[in-house]
Amino acid sequence: MTKVSVNLQPLINNLNLPTVIKTAILPNETQERLFVATQVGEIFYLGDGVVELFLDIRDRVIELGRQTGGYDERGLVP
Repeated sequence: MTKVSVNLQPLINNLNLPTVIKTAILPNETQERLFVATQVGEIFYLGDGVVELFLDIRDRVIELGRQTGGYDERGLVP
């Protein structure tokens, strides 16, 4: 058996309930980017070592835990 050493580093910190990780190539670009969607309705993209907010639809997503005062299973989910 071969021993393998792996060092992991986070790509994005402080995300609120990430639910989807997907890669895509934006129109008029040739570089594939990593997209991360959160349950509260934010979509971030990672490209060239920079994390930027790509789309913010928090005002269109059901507010989480409104009636229960905490986390529930609604929101932007796949």
